[in-house]
Amino acid sequence: MLVSAIVALSCIKLLYLPSYKSTDFEVHRNWLAITSSLPVSKWYYESTSPWTLDYPPFFAWFEFLLSKLAVNFDPEMLRIENLNHSSENTILFQRLSVIVTDILYAVGAW
Repeated sequence: MLVSAIVALSCIKLLYLPSYKSTDFEVHRNWLAITSSLPVSKWYYESTSPWTLDYPPFFAWFEFLLSKLAVNFDPEMLRIENLNHSSENTILFQRLSVIVTDILYAVGAW
């Protein structure tokens, strides 16, 4: 049952790949850029974008790990000054990272 639900939700989320982007899209792109480009001591003080890193440290480290994968999709998304960057590969990476994270959460809860 759980596996069926995970597969169904993942398929639905895949349908959203070419569609809309919410404000969270730029928020997370910026957080990826901050954590990949700056030393840890500056993560919470970077203010180029209005979307500053304001989540707890565990989440910041999660974004840091994602940024290590993101560079393989589109290194331009990791430039802090590249506000509102939304290439096809950036969109793909962000959608896939949500799907994979959802699956990890579900497996962990199971």
